[in-house]
Amino acid sequence: MSTSEPLRTARGTGWTGGTGWTGGFVAGQLDVHIHSDPDSAVAVQDLVGLALRRNPKRAHLLVSNVLAKHVPTEPALVIAAGTLLGAFVARELSSSPNGTEPASCPGSMHDAGTSLPLEAATAALTTALRSDGQDRVRALAFLGDAVAGLGTRVPNAVVLGYAETATGLGRLVANALGAYYIHSTRHATPGIRAVAGFEEGHSHATSHAMVPTDPHWLDGDGPVVLVDDEFSTGSTVINTIRELHALVRHPVYVVAALIDLRSAADRARFDALAAELGCRIAVTALGTGEISLGDGILDRAAALIKALPHPPPATVDAGVGAAASGAPFPPAASGRLAMLELTEADMVPVRSDRFGNAAPPAEADIAAVAGHVATLLAAQECQGPFVVLGCEENMFLPLAAANVLAGLLPDAQVRFSTTTRSPIVPVDRDDYAISGALAFASHDATLDGPGARFAYNLSGTHGRPGTIVLFPEPGTGRRDVLARAPGAELEPLAVAMATAADDVVVVLLPADLPPATSSNPAKDAP
Repeated sequence: MSTSEPLRTARGTGWTGGTGWTGGFVAGQLDVHIHSDPDSAVAVQDLVGLALRRNPKRAHLLVSNVLAKHVPTEPALVIAAGTLLGAFVARELSSSPNGTEPASCPGSMHDAGTSLPLEAATAALTTALRSDGQDRVRALAFLGDAVAGLGTRVPNAVVLGYAETATGLGRLVANALGAYYIHSTRHATPGIRAVAGFEEGHSHATSHAMVPTDPHWLDGDGPVVLVDDEFSTGSTVINTIRELHALVRHPVYVVAALIDLRSAADRARFDALAAELGCRIAVTALGTGEISLGDGILDRAAALIKALPHPPPATVDAGVGAAASGAPFPPAASGRLAMLELTEADMVPVRSDRFGNAAPPAEADIAAVAGHVATLLAAQECQGPFVVLGCEENMFLPLAAANVLAGLLPDAQVRFSTTTRSPIVPVDRDDYAISGALAFASHDATLDGPGARFAYNLSGTHGRPGTIVLFPEPGTGRRDVLARAPGAELEPLAVAMATAADDVVVVLLPADLPPATSSNPAKDAP
C-alpha cells in the first residue's frame, strides 16, 4: 500500500461493510503517495480512498469516506463530520494572531477548555472510520453525542460552499456556526444576474457563479468562510477570495476543507495573497498532509484505463425507454417506481442555498418529508438496504431527511449519497473506491446545458440497495425525471435508477424560486 502509514487506514469504508483502504489500487498502479502530517487531526487515509477520473486534466480522484458524494454513507457520519469541521472553523476564529478575541467574531469558541471536547469529537470520528459492524454503530452514536456538545456559534460569519461537491458540507458548517450560507452554482438562474464568478481549473465542469438575491449578503464585517471537500493546490480558493474581496473588503477569511493536501509552495501563495490584500487568511481541515504523484501520471492513467477489462459506466437498456412517456416500467427491465409528490400543503417550499439563506429548512419540514417517505416505504413493502440519493447541488435537505429516516427505521440500513457530474472509472475490487457506475441524462437546466450525470457505488463490491429514495432538485416535475429529452443518448434519471434497485421512490418537492430580477445591480459582474 503506497501510503506513509499503511496500518492506519479506515475499515468499513464500503457502505455494506468492507475492510481495508480503498486507495490501494490507484496508489500502486500510478505511484500515488498520500502522507498525513504527524499533527493531522484525522489521518488522510481514513478520510479518503482513490479512483481514476475520466478527465484529461487530472488522473486521480480523492473519494471521501465522510462526504457521501460518491460512497453511500451513514447520514449521521456525514452530519457529524460537517459539524466537526464547523467547530474547527470556530476555533480558527477564536483568536487573532496576537491571541486576542477578534471583535468581528462574537460568540465563537475561545475558552482553552473547549479544546478538550473538540479533541474528543475528533478522536471519536477516527474511531468510527476505523470500525465496522456493531462497533461502528456504537462509535457513530458516541460521535454524534461528542459533536452535539461542541459550542461553535459565529452568527456574523458568511459561509460559502463550492458546487457541486461541497454544497451540503458548506450548509453543515453554516449550521454549526449559525451563519448565513450561500453556495456557488452551475445551475441556470434566468433573470438572476451573477455578482461573481470563478473557475475551477481541474474540474470536469469549471465555471461557478454566485447568485445571491439579497443585495447586502456580503456587506457585514464578519469573517467569510469558504468550504470545500478538499484542495490540493488552493487555486480555486485564491480566485474566489480575489473576487469576493473586490466586491467587499473583509478582514478575515477562513478556508475549511475535509482534507488539505497543498504543497509548501501552495501554502506560501495563501500567505502572499493575505499580505497583498491586507487581510488574514486562515486554513483549517480535518486531515492535513501531502500527495505526491508518479511521473507521467496522466499518460499512465490513460493507458491503465484503456487496459482495464471493466466496461465504461453503465447505461440503461433502450427497452426501458417505454417509461419516458409516463407509462409503467417494463417489469423485466427495471424495479418498481413510486412517486411521492409533496406540495405547499405538506411543507414550506424549498429555497435553494444557491440564492443565499439565513437558516436551513425547518426541522419540522424535514421530519414531515421523512415521515411521508417512511409511510410510503411501508405501504409499498420496500426492502433495504435503503439509499437516499440527492441530486448534484441538492444535498443538504435529502441528507437531513435520510438522517431522520434512519431513526424511523432503526432496524434497517439507511445510507445517503448524491449524483454527480464527474465521470469516474469503476473498478470492482476491495482496494478501489468506485465499484459501480450508472450514467443518465441531466434533469435540470444548467449554465453549460444538458449532459451526462452519474451515480456511483450502487452496485458491485461496495453494495447494492434494495430501495433507492431519490430527491431531484426541488421544483422538478414528473416528466423531468421520466421523459427522454429530444436528442438525448442517455435515459432519464428515474428510468436509470429503476435499473439499480428493486424499488425506487422519487420524492418531488415544491420550490421557492426568487423573482426574475437582478440581485445586486451595483455590484453585478460585467
